[in-house]
Order: sequence, then C-alpha cells, then structure tokens
Amino acid sequence: MKLRNLLLIAFGMFVGYKLAAKMREDDPNVVSGPRRESGGRAVRTVSAQAQRLADQATTKSLDMIKRARGSLRDRAGSDEAVWN
Repeated sequence: MKLRNLLLIAFGMFVGYKLAAKMREDDPNVVSGPRRESGGRAVRTVSAQAQRLADQATTKSLDMIKRARGSLRDRAGSDEAVWN
C-alpha cells in the first residue's frame, strides 16, 4: 500500500471521529428542565394504580365500541357490504 493511501485513510478516520464527536454534543438551543426524582413507594403505588385504571377504561371503551358496532350491524340487517 502506498503512503498516500495510508494518509487518506487516517485523514478519513480523523474526520469521522471529529464529526461523530460533534454530532454527540448537546444542542445549546434546546432547554431541558430538571428531571423528576421518583418520590418513593407511595408515588410508585399511585402511578401503578392510575395505570391499571387507565388500562381498565381502555378495555371497557373498546368493549362498548364493539357492542355498538354489533348492534348497528343488527339494525342494518347484517349487510356485510356496508362494513367492508
């Protein structure tokens, strides 16, 4: 291999390294506030209960939508062309 090729490869690696370092820098125009610390066991319990209630609400609303579509299908006379 010629010395010129080695220098080109080394220069390419140097430029790539500098570019990667520049891309990893934080953007000074982006402002981020302080991060919340977890409050402890009580906060985790409340969060878990809130998530469980949200999941139940989602399930119930989907069930109601399915029932409503079923009743509309029954009223429309089970015409499959309408629903496809």
